[in-house]
Amino acid sequence: MFEPRLARYPSLTGSYAPYMLLFICFCCLLSGCSDQEYLVQRSDPFAPIKRPFNPETWIGPSPSKRSLNTLQRYDLVVWDDSDWIRKYSLDETLVRLQASIQHGTTQEKLYALAELAFLDAQMLLDDDQPHRALERYTLALVNAYEFLFTPQFQHSRNPYDPQFQEICRIYNQSLEQAMRIMAGDKQLRDGTTYSISVGEQQVNVQLRFPPQTQLAELKFVSDFRIQKLLRHHRTFGLGVPMIGIRGGQQINPAIEQYYPPGMTLPLTAFLHVAYQVPQTGDKVIKHCTLDFHKTVDNSALTIHQASVPLQTDTSIPLAYLLDQPSLSRPREAATNSLLNPNEAGAGLFMIEPYNPQKIPVVMIHGFWSSPMVWMNMVNDLRSFPSIRENYQFWFYQYPTSQPFWFSAAKLRSSLQNIYHNLDPKKHHNQLHNTVLVGHSMGGLLSLMQTLESRDAFWQLVSHKPFGQLQAPQHIRQSLANTVFFHPNPSISKVITIATPHQGSVMANNYTQWIGQTLFQLPEPANLIAKQIIRENPNLFHSTELLTTKTSLDSLEPGGKIFHVLKTARRNPATSYHNIYGDTKSSTLIQKIASSSDGVVTTESAQLPGAHSELSVDANHLAITDATPTILEIRRILLSEPSIKPAIRQSDYQTQVHP
Repeated sequence: MFEPRLARYPSLTGSYAPYMLLFICFCCLLSGCSDQEYLVQRSDPFAPIKRPFNPETWIGPSPSKRSLNTLQRYDLVVWDDSDWIRKYSLDETLVRLQASIQHGTTQEKLYALAELAFLDAQMLLDDDQPHRALERYTLALVNAYEFLFTPQFQHSRNPYDPQFQEICRIYNQSLEQAMRIMAGDKQLRDGTTYSISVGEQQVNVQLRFPPQTQLAELKFVSDFRIQKLLRHHRTFGLGVPMIGIRGGQQINPAIEQYYPPGMTLPLTAFLHVAYQVPQTGDKVIKHCTLDFHKTVDNSALTIHQASVPLQTDTSIPLAYLLDQPSLSRPREAATNSLLNPNEAGAGLFMIEPYNPQKIPVVMIHGFWSSPMVWMNMVNDLRSFPSIRENYQFWFYQYPTSQPFWFSAAKLRSSLQNIYHNLDPKKHHNQLHNTVLVGHSMGGLLSLMQTLESRDAFWQLVSHKPFGQLQAPQHIRQSLANTVFFHPNPSISKVITIATPHQGSVMANNYTQWIGQTLFQLPEPANLIAKQIIRENPNLFHSTELLTTKTSLDSLEPGGKIFHVLKTARRNPATSYHNIYGDTKSSTLIQKIASSSDGVVTTESAQLPGAHSELSVDANHLAITDATPTILEIRRILLSEPSIKPAIRQSDYQTQVHP
């Protein structure tokens, strides 16, 4: 959306100009009604694990040469002329190799057993014997785990050996195949157990979901591919990335009212192995737990005092949530909140369960927008372990047709309510360290949460005491909430992006006419304003604050409210940061609106007194997705002294879509 400069184009300044603009606006509405989905399901969900297992030492359908050498060393195969010959059946070979391991473990034996079990499982699965395949995959998993984590091999384990990388692949692929078999039997549930026996060894496996998560369903990340998010973020390590979908009964309705239906969690499944040798008999029992770890909280495990990176994916679970009906069709939601404020959804919501140890980042969209404008930024920010392990992202949705000071009052009330619901006894320190991030008009809403109004806003409409106002108590209270307020002490930082701190010339006569024609105030606010003015004929010297009809009217440059916003006392405990666009690289936008982002002039977008300020070469709509913007917000968030360092500051792999 560009700033109209109609005076420069005489052909558009005649009597047809309003209708031309109305037609353009209508076309924009129509063009915004089809949004492609964020995810596409793979045509063959098993494709990622059907790829042939081809380690560097592979020599054909038989085990690798290194494994065959190990089997020969322990008299389990023989070399005859030009080929290897098994001395025993595969089942017997596995039992004998397992018995040899119990009498003396070596890395070579563990690798050979894991590889043989994995290959047998693949053949059993091809022969449509999934339950026998599950036993073999479990055997491969246990021995791969012992290869990787047995303490006695700590100093001899070589991560540069191709065999080390191959055993990691055996572990991950065996775990995913085993879980898919369990899912086919409807056994991928919390508390499910199963057992297998090989020779004198018994393996018991129990599934454990994260506590207090209320998971109703699990899906495999590998079943999907990203379509709409700009970048696909994942880390590489051990485990199987999963999408956890919440459902079922609410544990705490006061908190869960902020959870969207079908909230998703990025999870990673990981099989842990423990040992128990009974007092009677020589049978070794291995107790295993298949745990599902929340990777927004932790992307690494500690096993025998060593940090083990998990294989994670934070993008696909987010995209899955964004495709749910409650959050889909972002442009439709934005348009609905603009044209039908009485029907538009409003309020705060979260995209992950509330964590009292994390700082909330509340993101507030701007005019004709929705929370979806933030999703590329959130996807990128959560790719940094230091961010996702210390911050949680919340979103505020509101009808963008109403004047911004009404929306600011609603946001003030919503924040007070959520603080009370989440922390009635005020024990959660990080909750009261909230960061507000506002784009465009949302920046004004954010700024107004940290100002001391005194009498400045009331004096915009009246020089007489507020006590002289004649109105029912609920109307008096509604108006008082709009013009009298204090800084919210729970807000530590405000970040404004492309915000019209002095208004926007987008709000000119024609756009205001369109706004008054198409938009409407929420009915209660409209009725309250009319009733107050009617019952207090001599109280107001100006009714602008009460009768401004739309958000476009409220943003007109030169409005007295912008002077009040500029001079109002800010909370000294809050730091202010500003990011604005300057479209230097766009010749077209330079011609239409020089020294601006296409909607807000540079002069209006700058914030005097900000603790930091950054100019970004981006237009008004693209600035939230711009890499410099995201990196600047990351810098601001990481400057918070109370955050703890990430458990693992790992690099992440990013796939950029064309």
